[in-house]
Amino acid sequence: MAAKARCVTCDDCFFRKTSLCALDLSEPCPTFRPVLKGQMIAPRQARLVEQPIAPSPMLTGPAPRIAAGVA
Repeated sequence: MAAKARCVTCDDCFFRKTSLCALDLSEPCPTFRPVLKGQMIAPRQARLVEQPIAPSPMLTGPAPRIAAGVA
């Protein structure tokens, strides 16, 4: 059996608990950060995935020719 999800309120927010919130909303705002033992819990970051580098036509084409004596 799945556990019931707990509804979060502004009173569960770090900014409200530390009197840093200037909003008077009926539900948590997008900047909601949960508080645990007086410290803010950082939101989970998206995992960084390294993408393969596609070869560039500039790098795979013939080398440019430079005229002699021209700087």
